[in-house]
Amino acid sequence: MDSFEQNNLLKIQSFIDKEIKTLSAEALESRRLIREKGYEFMRENPFGSVYGEAVQLVRDNEARLEKAQQMKSFVERLEEMRSAPFFGRVDFLYDGEKQTQQFYIGMCTLTDDDTREILVYDWRSPVSSLFYQGETGRASYKAPLGEITGEIKLLRQYTFADGEIKSFWDTQLHINDMILRDVLSGASSEKMKPIVCTIQREQNTAIRFDTNTSLAVFGPAGCGKTSIGMHRAAWLMYDMRSSGYTPSILMFTANEVFSSYISSVLPELGEAQLDTCAFYELMSLYLPDFTVESAMKQCEAVLCGNEKRKENISLLYSPDFISFIEEKICNAEPHFRDVAFFGKTVLSAGEISRRFSALPDYVSIKSRLETIADWVKESIDSYMLVNRKELLSTVLHTTETGDSYTQRYKNLKENFLNKTIQMVLNSVEKNPVVLIKNALYEFYGENEQTKAVVRRVHLKTVFFEEALMLLYLQVLTGGCKLKKTPTHILIDEAQDMCVLQHKILKRMYPKAVFTVLGDINQGISQHINTSDEESICDIYACHKIKLNKSYRSTKQISEFAKRFLPEAVSSYETFERDGKQVQLINTKNYIKQTADIIFSVPDDYNSICVLVKTADEAVSLCKKLQKYVPESVAITDETKSMHGRVLCMPAFLSKGLEFDCVIIPEAQKYADNDRLMYLFTTRALHELNILYSL
Repeated sequence: MDSFEQNNLLKIQSFIDKEIKTLSAEALESRRLIREKGYEFMRENPFGSVYGEAVQLVRDNEARLEKAQQMKSFVERLEEMRSAPFFGRVDFLYDGEKQTQQFYIGMCTLTDDDTREILVYDWRSPVSSLFYQGETGRASYKAPLGEITGEIKLLRQYTFADGEIKSFWDTQLHINDMILRDVLSGASSEKMKPIVCTIQREQNTAIRFDTNTSLAVFGPAGCGKTSIGMHRAAWLMYDMRSSGYTPSILMFTANEVFSSYISSVLPELGEAQLDTCAFYELMSLYLPDFTVESAMKQCEAVLCGNEKRKENISLLYSPDFISFIEEKICNAEPHFRDVAFFGKTVLSAGEISRRFSALPDYVSIKSRLETIADWVKESIDSYMLVNRKELLSTVLHTTETGDSYTQRYKNLKENFLNKTIQMVLNSVEKNPVVLIKNALYEFYGENEQTKAVVRRVHLKTVFFEEALMLLYLQVLTGGCKLKKTPTHILIDEAQDMCVLQHKILKRMYPKAVFTVLGDINQGISQHINTSDEESICDIYACHKIKLNKSYRSTKQISEFAKRFLPEAVSSYETFERDGKQVQLINTKNYIKQTADIIFSVPDDYNSICVLVKTADEAVSLCKKLQKYVPESVAITDETKSMHGRVLCMPAFLSKGLEFDCVIIPEAQKYADNDRLMYLFTTRALHELNILYSL
């Protein structure tokens, strides 16, 4: 072993040991102080005390407790890092300098305050980006002071075992591939793991993309889009804090199973868990009186060939109908009336209309009307002030003897103001139930199909597409008050959202920066998915990065999966990892055959997934399979997380997930659905079994 590397490792581990000891002691001292201050307070104030002193004690103790918790969390990170403090090294010669500097790259920055030496650099730090360029030679990185240029003299990667350097390589891309191949060959986990040691150059470009510009990342199944999203979130948090901002990121996910799957990534990277949200939460929040069908039920209705549902979806998702609604609402002409008090016009309807027309039309109708209402109130107040003496005289002559004319004037003024403001605010229809009815009948006419939609809306029990349109109408009219205003929004599996959903998110969060991840080829139905990348990029005004290499599956599985794609989009690269041939099995008893496959897979496979079209099919198959494999578990939209080695799962919930072994029973049922087969086959890491009956 290289003596320099060995001595450096010992120095870093010695520093970690010292930090663990120091921080642990400080955390204990903080907690001791909390107890001591509490006892001291009680001794000095046995019968209670001044409220302010008690509040101050609570605040001080909360601060001490938070500090102790932060130290405890960092100690836990240090304990994890001790066995492998770094994974890479960059030797960089800055332009104009004569001496090369060495940078060790790890999970977080380790700084010796005594010597002011940075022993390990966080993988997100600007200089660490050099490591992910993958080759020596001329290079640069972006720092707070600008572009830093120089030459990479050495790139080195390490593997560790039991706290010792197992091996290291002076690396080029092919060495990185060796380490990546070793990582990918391992068994899966029920939680997604960080990939900081194996981030590829093109992935690093997406992760570190400009914080102030929306980004869309498209690529084939297994190219690392979700990992990019999670690591980009970690990088954004790091970068925002470095710039003095508080990170505020919201992630939209399809379901709770997926949210659970990604839940460990950020904590392992030393960051707090992301706030996550699903579309049904928006509907629950803004359509609280409605019973709404789930997105999964909508998807399954389409997959099962429900023609009436396809027609209903086409009706509401029609680009022409959506444009008609946007035009109708955004350019709605309010019906204002003259504002008169005691027969004299204070403001004419024309004056109010001209004022309204001057406001920008990208602002919601509701916000514009509120602005006009404020202006009307100010105008009335000004009129009343200027004409107060005359108005009071009029009231005096119409007030019965014994009554207070000033009180009557005050009441009349207040009533007049309220009625006028309500006239302004209600000058445009904003009730989504009325709006959807009017729009449908005006655009399509009153027929059985449109009447059925209106009937469900009035009964407040609606399909997903109907709820989505109601939500969009709320957004367009300004009826959605946000509780959270994140600075950055992350959307995974963007192709699974329809154009209308993307429009809703962009309008709801107009000031947010977006990172959008997707693969158009994994959208399993043109009726409910966004079918082209440009539509997404246009809505969010995104810069687009296109990835062209898949890493997830073995070469055999990847090449097999490509056959379900059109030739024009099947030319992406696959990572060279050899494995078992895809098994095509003709069987009459697919349950028994599935059980036989499960019993034959290696013991170290942590996840075996049997994929079917719908949740009902997953439940039915699981019950039959449990006769042979009792530990089989059905995953449905009520499942919160994946637990178990053998899972029976519907298509909708499998998006973004991967499994050591995948089994597709009765594959002949999907012969006419290449997109579904592409989704199913690309879930497999090491083994793919396709059962059919002819």
